[in-house]
Amino acid sequence: MTMSEKMKELLTEGAKSSPPVAVVAHQAATGWTLNHTLTALTILYVAAQLGYLLWKWRHERAERNAKRNAYGVEP
Repeated sequence: MTMSEKMKELLTEGAKSSPPVAVVAHQAATGWTLNHTLTALTILYVAAQLGYLLWKWRHERAERNAKRNAYGVEP
């Protein structure tokens, strides 16, 4: 591998890692630690799961009710 190929690969990998590095640098500068970030992301993930489950249950209930109405079955 030539020197120019190594340099190109190094710059490419550096560019790929720059978004996470920028986030961590910004958080360190503003006092927002990685623990805060992970906690916030965990809360968002749990909220997204809860929202999905509520939507899914509501959708399943509507389908169940539609089938009952189609067959004329009373609950």
